[in-house]
Amino acid sequence: MRHSQQGASFFGWLAVIALIVFGMIIAMKLTPIYMDHYSLRNIITTVNEDPTIKINSLRDLNSYIDKGMQLNGIRDIDAKEAIKVTQSGQNAYTLVLKYEVRAPLLNTVDLLVHFDETFIIRPLK
Repeated sequence: MRHSQQGASFFGWLAVIALIVFGMIIAMKLTPIYMDHYSLRNIITTVNEDPTIKINSLRDLNSYIDKGMQLNGIRDIDAKEAIKVTQSGQNAYTLVLKYEVRAPLLNTVDLLVHFDETFIIRPLK
């Protein structure tokens, strides 16, 4: 009787360890995706907070975002597809950040992360 309890305990621990490893693999796949997103989000929101950034046109804003992406090493996001900027009044822009990132997990299983945020950009003068 005692021997079967040890077997059940062993397989219970094996299942727990397998779940922990699986969770760690998912975390390793998702961490870079979220870090890139939060870096890009920070680039966008900094325009509203830093008076040293000079944005006088839509072109200036796009150029600033492109440079920020290069400096932060964000290569997996296509800015032209993910970011839509429209002018909404004098010295104000509406920026829609909408994109998906697919990360392979197993042979036929992918993780899909979807981002959809809207920002109102009012550069400080």
